[in-house]
Amino acid sequence: METVLLTLISCIVIIILWSKNFLTSSTRPTGSSNPAIILTNISKNYGATPALVDVSFDVLPGEIFGLLGPNGAGKTTAIRILKGMIKPTSGTAQVLNHRIDRETNWVKQHTGYLPEEGSLLTRLTPLELCEFIGGLFGVSTANSRARALEFLKMFNLLEKKDELVENLSKGMKQKLSIICSIIHDPEIVFMDEPLSSLDPSASKMVKDFIRYLSRSKNKTIIISSHRLAMVQDVCDRVAILHKGVILTVDYPKKIMEKTQTSTLEEAYLSIIPGYAQPVFASDGSIVEKGQVKEQEAESSLSNKLPPEEKAQKEKNGPFDPPSLGSPETRTIEKNSEKDQDQDQDQEQ
Repeated sequence: METVLLTLISCIVIIILWSKNFLTSSTRPTGSSNPAIILTNISKNYGATPALVDVSFDVLPGEIFGLLGPNGAGKTTAIRILKGMIKPTSGTAQVLNHRIDRETNWVKQHTGYLPEEGSLLTRLTPLELCEFIGGLFGVSTANSRARALEFLKMFNLLEKKDELVENLSKGMKQKLSIICSIIHDPEIVFMDEPLSSLDPSASKMVKDFIRYLSRSKNKTIIISSHRLAMVQDVCDRVAILHKGVILTVDYPKKIMEKTQTSTLEEAYLSIIPGYAQPVFASDGSIVEKGQVKEQEAESSLSNKLPPEEKAQKEKNGPFDPPSLGSPETRTIEKNSEKDQDQDQDQEQ
């Protein structure tokens, strides 16, 4: 009788332990009480042009977080602030409980960055490049080589390890850039358009790899992308920006529920001012849903501006983001480069 009772108790204990392990190894990261990233009232101006306006959000450890918005929305600016590449005009940002403005070098050391248009050292082989970049972060040649071989194999690039980078295809270079961004084993990785130059097969490979980094390695991933299907498929939560203002931060499924849409793309088009498709009334007339949202977004932006900027905005009328290649854009780019130089001088 005692033997049966002990056996029964043992089985119950095993079931409890198994259930606990099953629940904590969910496909969705449980996170922790302390966010990996915290942005609080971040604003960034390039001259008189606002790139970010009072932006606040946090990201949990192991979470895949997407930044969505049209060109000029402020996605890349947000990533560059989080990476410590530029400083905000106002507000605070923390990465892994470290203030970025106070511990910039620490943040750079513990984060990885995949730029939208990266530049690789093309006269090196993939293996040499990974060893070189790892060395910049203090990683030994042996460890860099081991990680490089592991990731090259995962991306089907192992046979290319001794070829010059300049001889690789665009898709191969993109996959190599992703490897280089994590060769120093950072806890947080920022990816700007990670599927750029990739065919459908390679895109699936990269998406699977991003999930692997999050679920198996507990890496926190921040993705900026125009590929809405990819963001819906991969990201746990997303933030939608417009003209530097956060319009919403939520789970893709909840955003679709709120907007009564079936895809994130449809939800995105209904949220971004000026992008909403017309809705037909019963009499056949068009209800311009996007126009109402444009006014709401302008009002939201105006309410967050300082009094003097709000008065100037009312005087000048609504702000329209400059198109690529326009004189205004070139001015912003010059101001951005100037700000970067000043930031670097201050760090030195």
